[in-house]
Amino acid sequence: MATLDSKDVASNIFTPTSKANFSRSKLKQWQPAASFEIIKLRAETLKQIRSFFEQNNVLEVDTPTLSAATVPDPFIESFQTRYIPLTQTMSSENYYLHSSPEFPMKRLLASGSGSIYQIAKVFRQGEAGRKHNPEFTLLEWYREGWDHHQLMQEVSRLLTEILSPHIQLAEPQLVTYDEVFQTVLGINPHTASQSDLLACVEKEGLSNVLEAHEHRDCFLDLLFSHVIEPSLGKFLEKTHSKPCLCFLYNYPASQASLAKTAVHNGQLVAERFEVFIDGMELGNGFHELNDASEQRARFKSDNQARQLMGKSKIPMDENFLEAVGALPECAGVAIGLERLLMIITQVGHINDVIAFPFERA
Repeated sequence: MATLDSKDVASNIFTPTSKANFSRSKLKQWQPAASFEIIKLRAETLKQIRSFFEQNNVLEVDTPTLSAATVPDPFIESFQTRYIPLTQTMSSENYYLHSSPEFPMKRLLASGSGSIYQIAKVFRQGEAGRKHNPEFTLLEWYREGWDHHQLMQEVSRLLTEILSPHIQLAEPQLVTYDEVFQTVLGINPHTASQSDLLACVEKEGLSNVLEAHEHRDCFLDLLFSHVIEPSLGKFLEKTHSKPCLCFLYNYPASQASLAKTAVHNGQLVAERFEVFIDGMELGNGFHELNDASEQRARFKSDNQARQLMGKSKIPMDENFLEAVGALPECAGVAIGLERLLMIITQVGHINDVIAFPFERA
């Protein structure tokens, strides 16, 4: 399958990028890294997103960027700061810049907001590179009464509406986590033994990356990120010359995070999905867990994993956990806006779509 830089796709894609890249080396440090064509495109994309949700009766909300607690995920590190009061009536306290607006948005859902969305600046430590900036923009939304299958359809509609004026898209693909591992690597990710995973990693030339005793999910993530992900959006339809939206769902239950789990074809799986195009992950969605005791147990497990990795323990967000118990049936998803702009503009680095990326902030 042809990639986004193929001739048949490039002719239909946003064009000023090459000029912006050509002059980048001449820019002074105080000047924006992104061209004004891309800055204007970002504004138009935000307008398009807001119009989509207005037409679909989804309320835009605003929640705090600075919070007393954060996600305890061992693979996400939050920025931490300290509140110092001007008077002695309050003690100083640690606060976190959020990595996602998920927790307060779910508190709104549990309070009766109905379906909501937010466009939020979010922050993650250590994430700087071709597809990462420590500060980036998430479009996050929740649909009350929906499951992840219904949400995948809406994600497809929105992304197609945004992308199709710039890129010729093939029909969306829906494929399970199991199917993609079977197709690309010939293993069942749910039942493969540790020795099977070690053999597969060795076959793919990745044997020196992990220790043999590490959790099987680490091996699955390694195989996924290095072998499978670059092909998503093209691996099943090799005869197509156009990229497509690929929805991957039914992840291992051990990777459920804040999603519900269910039995599918005799196997316990996480009711979550990710969406990719031409090897780029754009978003992550869940059929949201609304069992507070289960969520608390997962957070405790995450903190134990953090401590084993030598990371600090994250305080439990009791406001969020109480809200989880009142959360209505819903599904939610977060889409990275900068990555979406990277696909539209055919650039190779996230800095090209941010006015002042980390190095210029």
